[in-house]
Amino acid sequence: MRFLILTLFFSLSLWAQDELQKVEVIEYGTPGVSEFWEENKQTQIYSGKKNTVTSLKEIPQLQTNNYRQATSQTPGLLISEVPNESLAALTYRGLGDPHESYNILMLQDGIPVAADMYGYPAHYFSPALPMMDRVQFIRGGASLLYGPQPGGALNYISNPIQKNQPTSGKVGFSGGSYNLLTTNNAIYGHKDNRSYGVEYHRRQGDGIQRQNADFYADYLQARQHYYLDDTVLKISFNGYNSDHGNPGGFSKNESLGTNPYGDDQRRASRKHDRLKVSRAQLAGVLERKIDATSQLSLSLWGTAYRRYSKTQDGGGFGTFPTGSTNTIVTQNYYGYNVDLRYLKNYGSNTLSAGYLNYNLLSPYVGESGEAVDSNHGEVTKRFERVTRTNSIYVENRFGFGNFLITPGVRVENIRQTIDERKRNPATDLRYEDNTVNVPLFGIGSSYHLSDESQIYANISEAYKPVTYAESVPVTTTAISEDIDPSKIITYELGYRGQSQKLNWDASVFFIRYENKFGQVGNVYQNTGAGESKGLDLSAELKGIGDFNLFGNVEILNAKFTQGTLKDKTPQYAPNTLTRTGIIYNKENKIKAALMGVMVSRHFGDDGNTDNFEIPSYVVFDATMDYKLKENWLLNGGINNLLDRQYYSRVRSDGIAWAMGRNVYLGGTYQF
Repeated sequence: MRFLILTLFFSLSLWAQDELQKVEVIEYGTPGVSEFWEENKQTQIYSGKKNTVTSLKEIPQLQTNNYRQATSQTPGLLISEVPNESLAALTYRGLGDPHESYNILMLQDGIPVAADMYGYPAHYFSPALPMMDRVQFIRGGASLLYGPQPGGALNYISNPIQKNQPTSGKVGFSGGSYNLLTTNNAIYGHKDNRSYGVEYHRRQGDGIQRQNADFYADYLQARQHYYLDDTVLKISFNGYNSDHGNPGGFSKNESLGTNPYGDDQRRASRKHDRLKVSRAQLAGVLERKIDATSQLSLSLWGTAYRRYSKTQDGGGFGTFPTGSTNTIVTQNYYGYNVDLRYLKNYGSNTLSAGYLNYNLLSPYVGESGEAVDSNHGEVTKRFERVTRTNSIYVENRFGFGNFLITPGVRVENIRQTIDERKRNPATDLRYEDNTVNVPLFGIGSSYHLSDESQIYANISEAYKPVTYAESVPVTTTAISEDIDPSKIITYELGYRGQSQKLNWDASVFFIRYENKFGQVGNVYQNTGAGESKGLDLSAELKGIGDFNLFGNVEILNAKFTQGTLKDKTPQYAPNTLTRTGIIYNKENKIKAALMGVMVSRHFGDDGNTDNFEIPSYVVFDATMDYKLKENWLLNGGINNLLDRQYYSRVRSDGIAWAMGRNVYLGGTYQF
């Protein structure tokens, strides 16, 4: 595979990378988010991988799930903005539809949060960013560490709890445009050999559109850590409950029965559609240091997840629905899972191995309501879906002086079944039972030019399982008899480093995507193959007085190379995605940030149709924290500072108009 000549381009970036082998933890003056690199941590090996760790403590406190700000230091991660924050919509390097972040594995503290990470990898829940300490993004098929997803793994890491945790906490409130209200509260402490933390976050608002754009979301996290010699037992509970209105999309052109874009930003086309999601998770993690060279971790967790939606029938792209009935769908997900990991250092080498047992039961009920706002109706569909997987992975880092090489393998055994109990109108009920065994390979390497810089390279295979909607669709859509799962391989070569004043990372990448899924007419089938190639370039200039400057850019060329969409550009694959900004920190008394994102023109569908064109846009946000007294913190911000009219999300129901200029102001009491 040919790559362009590696180009070093500094577009200024706040970002974190793997630590050089000879370096412990480096802190130069004013710390940025690129404080340290790591070759491995706990039971995981990061050597040779492109691993970004972004500290959320280095920017003013987030009050909502503003991914535009939280990912400002991560090159290439594209945000499809959902105005009412009902779900996370992220994609990467032209790998596909960002809706519900299907192609990215999202985790909280190493535990997957998707409804079903194999059969239905939708992220209707994502962790509350105000409760998180940092965000880790591992490219390349999750680098075999967590799973097969092609877009890598995005791991949200909670605020830390330490042994002998001092008693502390906070109570915070803020309010803003469109009746936005948020509260962020926490208490931490310890007793004997136990440390604990309880955190609660709520946000609610009325959204942009005048009707049916209201929302609320409640998050609760309770954790307790037990410390016993070389063993730590971590027990946690995560609860989530939300209700979001769907006010509908806008059409691109004005015609009879449409809600035209650019006419009235606040007009709703759908007045009764709702989405409600609740989730409860209980987890236990045992971490044990076996001896000076080895350690073990065991994670067990169970999850109960419910998604409820109701949608008025009729309507289309940016049009007002015409139906007098509605469709109601209830999906439940009940899971129990085990993840076992082991790491062993021997000589200059490191072995890491793991096993995942994943089990998910998902009943589905579809109803037809008699009115446009019915909450229940006649049952028209009922079936059960089951996912059971067994996965093993092994990696070994071999050290030869300044050169490190880490080959690895992950083997997925995935069984998916669907048992259809009822369908109206009545036809032959379906029963499907599919099992696949998928080996995935990867290899990472790095060469340390000095204590401050290294060259790294990585090749990783990934796999996109056939989801339930594709293998056994719940509609009458036909499915090709010879449909195959998608296989993806990512190649990456880069140069990175850190010094007292400058952190940088420049890499070239090439992605080959085989057997892409798509719909042609009314048939689901493999639509062909695609390629993505380009550059990731980033840098951070630190300690310029009290200022840090950052920026990053991804230059992307993505095309379908085979099949019915040959020579088309995949959806959500802009040629350039640039982020830049400046952060001011005066002795942690005043923090201020100006952060911007610039995205070139692209499309929201693989067919590159006019309706789904997304024009280029530029958005800047300004945020600030001010320590009023020892225990009081004032925070505020102006999002979309220049009040740009734009959109970054287009779905089958139309254009989702992004929020114009909006402000918020609040305060936090810390103790």
